[in-house]
Amino acid sequence: MKRPMPEVQNYESDVLPLTRLYANYKHAFIEGLIKVPGTFYAVANFNLPGLEPDWCYQRLNLFDMKVGRRLHGKHWCMTPDPERPKWIAVPERATYLHYNMIWDVPIRHQEQFFLEAPDIWRQVVPSGQFHLQVIGEGVGEDVAARIYSGDTFHPRWTIDNTIMSAELRRKK
Repeated sequence: MKRPMPEVQNYESDVLPLTRLYANYKHAFIEGLIKVPGTFYAVANFNLPGLEPDWCYQRLNLFDMKVGRRLHGKHWCMTPDPERPKWIAVPERATYLHYNMIWDVPIRHQEQFFLEAPDIWRQVVPSGQFHLQVIGEGVGEDVAARIYSGDTFHPRWTIDNTIMSAELRRKK
């Protein structure tokens, strides 16, 4: 799902002002992450060179479906949205492209999710790893996990390639 690039007529008047707003965009992005409810912080690694965000989007979509099936059974797609895990995935370019994720999993499924999600990820991306950690009750620990996701912020690329579970589950 490639988003079309806008046509830029004049760099100085159309693009340059946006680069000056970098700090504002980053601050708003991190503020948004801080307000996202979450019980788990995860890093979804693909461990493959040269990946494009579109391919990762498809893998995250498949992962979401497999997690839903494991937690809710064969009629997982009919499960009401409030009972399903919600998540946001923020891309980060390091040696390999990976996603920092914040998961909000209903209480009755948290233990099963914690135990099974890494294995499900390996089924979806055999070369990948899914590092999962409980967002603790400690002061600042919750915020620290979310701010880390915004450390490698690039205004256009990060926002365009951030994925939310609600985006994948829209009925067409």
